[in-house]
Amino acid sequence: MRKIYLAYLATAFGSVIPGHADAAPTMVIDVTPSAIDPASQTGELTVEMTVPDLELGKGEILASLGLGMPSQARLHRVKSMSARDRQGMIPLQEKPGMVSEWAATRAVSGDVTIRYTLALESIPMLQGGPPTAVRIDGEAFSGIGEVLFARPNLTMPVEIRVNWHLGQMPKGAQAVTSFGDGNIVLPVGPPDRLGHAVYMVGPVSREPTDGAIDGFSSVWADDPGFDPRPIMRWTGQLHSWMSDFFGDETPPPYRVFMRYNPMNAGGGAALYNSFLVTYGTNVTGESLKNILGHEMTHTWTANGLGKWYSEGNAVYYQALLPWRAGLLTTDEYLAHVNETASRYYTNLLNKTPEEEAVRRFWEDTRVRVLPYDRGAMYFARLNGMIHRASNGARSIDDLVLEMVGRAKQGLPITDEIWFDMLRRDSGEEGVALHKAMLAGQLVVPESGDFGPCFRRTTRMIRRFDVGFDFASLIGAEKVVRGVKPDSEAAKGGLGEGDHFNYGVALDAVQGDVTRMFTLQVTRDGKITPITYLPRGEAVETYQWERDPAVLENVCRKPARSAE
Repeated sequence: MRKIYLAYLATAFGSVIPGHADAAPTMVIDVTPSAIDPASQTGELTVEMTVPDLELGKGEILASLGLGMPSQARLHRVKSMSARDRQGMIPLQEKPGMVSEWAATRAVSGDVTIRYTLALESIPMLQGGPPTAVRIDGEAFSGIGEVLFARPNLTMPVEIRVNWHLGQMPKGAQAVTSFGDGNIVLPVGPPDRLGHAVYMVGPVSREPTDGAIDGFSSVWADDPGFDPRPIMRWTGQLHSWMSDFFGDETPPPYRVFMRYNPMNAGGGAALYNSFLVTYGTNVTGESLKNILGHEMTHTWTANGLGKWYSEGNAVYYQALLPWRAGLLTTDEYLAHVNETASRYYTNLLNKTPEEEAVRRFWEDTRVRVLPYDRGAMYFARLNGMIHRASNGARSIDDLVLEMVGRAKQGLPITDEIWFDMLRRDSGEEGVALHKAMLAGQLVVPESGDFGPCFRRTTRMIRRFDVGFDFASLIGAEKVVRGVKPDSEAAKGGLGEGDHFNYGVALDAVQGDVTRMFTLQVTRDGKITPITYLPRGEAVETYQWERDPAVLENVCRKPARSAE
């Protein structure tokens, strides 16, 4: 779904990031993109990097470059790769793959210049996956550093300088990155920092149009099909409110990059001080609120505890904090809670243990969403436990804020520390809940666990069911197997052995019980769309409703001992 990086580092947006580089080695990277051909939507990117003091033996890897994601139809192409040191050209042997490697066939010593040209093109996606590969929108291209910048086999800390040469691109083209605008200077640190950032280069639009407001800014290329400015202003307000909630003295820098995604529109990926969000069919500014709230939460709460924590609390807070901030209505917040609950409790695989869910993350969308949905229910259940144990004085907020504080101070964050917090605030009951959640037991919050104005109820809701063997959806060649005779798929005309493709991410389809599913079916050389509702049997499902006996002003106020 999305790759998460802990983005709480002491830095600021701007072309130059302050640091102390006295007498430190510097890695210099010159980047020259070609103009994008409007007809073919292709171009080239030439990168030349000077790597200081590189000492390698014969046969050792000189550099590596990510050339694709598991969901892509094929890998990106490197049109040339060369290297030289003080002895001259270095013969290279390529080891191709998802991450290609180039080994030096002789010993290497001293400063090394690596030069390569990367083909810029939008490669089709076969299924859902991180939207981080190279992509072209209009006359601009974008991608994360892992697929743009080769990673030299260097371990020592270095200063990094990136110089953009945009003379071949249209007038007004800009290089906009997670680190700021234009040329970049990063202070002495790990040499692989460029990989964990977003880069968008070419003619772009912005909100705010000049600079940033409270550290927030956004950028996009081409036409998303709606005006992004209102939702970006909303996101800027949320960023300021979240920064205050998570205890910042000043709001940290945060930038949203928007680009097209034909497969998983509305999804995204969190990276260094930034978020890559995607638009496409059926995506509007309003529909992006949950994902923007989710990914922004990661800015403060992402850590190494596991997906149950980072994704679970991001789903728990993604609508809760905007609601508290007055940026969502109570009905909108409740709709979010019920969509998450619906997807979780109707999920046929909702008792899959967490370890297995992580291992099978990209195999089955029903497994992939469990750390998100089950994690959110876990945080709500804990919230109720802590609230009751403290007679209303404390909530789950206190534990999460304590974790955020530890991250800011560079203190250890471990499972044992989390267990100690659980024992302190909820006793052994909280530890037992945690272990049961990891084992795959169903997590069911009580009526007031999402807040005092919501009570638990049940509804009959149909399970997500594509109507055939789910394994048919995996892999490059998709062939329908195991059609269920009475399924909606069969009623819609889908048949055994049909070859098909589809263009949406099933994670979102699961959550919307009214959303239709379209397959592009190939029969006898002809492509025919088949659309149906991917739902099966109705099951009793936990939902929450507004308790009219509780006043609205009581609803939004959290129990926080810090206040």
